[in-house]
Amino acid sequence: MHCFRTLLYSLSTAALVLSALAPAPARAEEAPSVEATPSGQVLLRYRHAEGHDFWSGGVTDTVRQRTRVGLHLMFAERVGAFIQLQDVRTWGEEADTLGDYSADGLDLHQGFLCVPLTDGMKLKIGRQEVSYLNDRLIGNVAWLEQARSFDAARWSYQAGAVVADAFYARTRDAAPSDFAGVTDVLAGFFQYTVSPAFVPALVAVVDIGGPSDRTRFTAGLHATGALDFGLGYSLEGYYQGGSAAGDVSYAAFLAALHARYTVKSVGAKPFVELFAELVSGDDDPGDTDEKSFDTLFATNHKFYGEMDFFLNLPANTAKRGLVDLGLALGAAPADNVTVQLTGHLFSAADDQGGDGAYGTEIDLKGTWKANAHLAFDLLYAVFLPGDGLTGGADGTQAEHFVYATAIASF
Repeated sequence: MHCFRTLLYSLSTAALVLSALAPAPARAEEAPSVEATPSGQVLLRYRHAEGHDFWSGGVTDTVRQRTRVGLHLMFAERVGAFIQLQDVRTWGEEADTLGDYSADGLDLHQGFLCVPLTDGMKLKIGRQEVSYLNDRLIGNVAWLEQARSFDAARWSYQAGAVVADAFYARTRDAAPSDFAGVTDVLAGFFQYTVSPAFVPALVAVVDIGGPSDRTRFTAGLHATGALDFGLGYSLEGYYQGGSAAGDVSYAAFLAALHARYTVKSVGAKPFVELFAELVSGDDDPGDTDEKSFDTLFATNHKFYGEMDFFLNLPANTAKRGLVDLGLALGAAPADNVTVQLTGHLFSAADDQGGDGAYGTEIDLKGTWKANAHLAFDLLYAVFLPGDGLTGGADGTQAEHFVYATAIASF
């Protein structure tokens, strides 16, 4: 027995020695890493509206909610993907608090791949938000709860003073029977920073298709700048041309100028801004010459008043166009707090033989960014209508609008 134990001990010792002397097995090649970054947002907005028609009645008090959940994936620090679900609803809209499963406002808001091509150049393919410059022609309409996204392929490049971008999107396809064909959009811009005082950009958009077999192009110049003594400005001009079935031809334009002076030497940094905008109208909407400028996929909420009487141009002006002259006063009375008072004087660019006075809107808005993840705003607005909107009807009256928003995001 003693000899058997001695043999076992000798064998185990030899095995330990051999294992120590044997070369270590080759390590398996490490798999490329995948990084996952979640994101989310909850937006709550109370709205008091009065019918949008200047008549008594029609008052609504609603709470709108937007909920977003997103996930950004990065593979081997090269290929990215982003998925974002969005639910938009009005409180109380469901038929049953227990048995309604419809979730009518639930949608894939964004879902795209992002592939780097070279330094500063990338390609983004899939459903995505697109905003060009100041959102004058292409915008994501972020203020509205549903916002806008495109099914698109987007190329972008940035290096030093140069920024360039181009995208293709299909906006209508396999539509209901009342819509024939498809609609495609091609757009691009090139921006070059000459200096902080002069940052010009060339912009072009082509929309093709639709029931009228339209081919329409919109092109122009956008320039911004900021001077050391507190003056900032933006200058824009666009021309719209093209043709459609039935000998329809397009010839329209848009021009805008904004200038803001900020008193930097005062802690609250008060400012005054003057602006003038002209959106061309059509003197004869019944003929085949389309002279009323279409703002395409713009975020018009940023430009033509918080009450959104001119959110959709040219439809909201019956192709009469729009002249917007205004003044804004504002300041930052405390850290992360801003207050702004804005007045708009609206009229028709072409009154078509009628009254061209649309009216006056006054907006008073305050914002507070509590921290990096929480922000609030509060707005009171009033619109004093002119005969150009009411047709001179008796009984029309001023309309008021109030909203309050809380946004939490991470």
